[in-house]
Amino acid sequence: MNPHALEQVLRRKSIPRGQITLLKYLYERDEGEWVSSSELTDQIRWGETDQFRGVVGAFGKRVNATPVITGEPGTSAFFERENIDGKTHYRLRSEARDAIEEVGILLDKINQHSMSELLEPEMEIETEQLESEA
Repeated sequence: MNPHALEQVLRRKSIPRGQITLLKYLYERDEGEWVSSSELTDQIRWGETDQFRGVVGAFGKRVNATPVITGEPGTSAFFERENIDGKTHYRLRSEARDAIEEVGILLDKINQHSMSELLEPEMEIETEQLESEA
């Protein structure tokens, strides 16, 4: 998928802290590195599987509700998913990495804050902030 379309997904509306932490954790992995869903759950949702599924599901809806996205790719627009040794693993697509790098305020949050800081309520990125830098 085209990185510009993925950038529009990120700029369309406020980015909640759960989605920021999901993007941060995958972005900080080496390109092409797979991460198990259990590791992601532990890192971004304190081991709460239902909360992790909620974050991933909401991100998929965000993708599908973006006007420039055709069809309903959901999270697969940003993440590859594969079953490895009986467990679901994720990795960030290179086009998604490029899109994140085009959204300065998101990249700043990823680079300048720890995971625990990003889980604080005031860490959400508001729509106005995303629009003002576009």
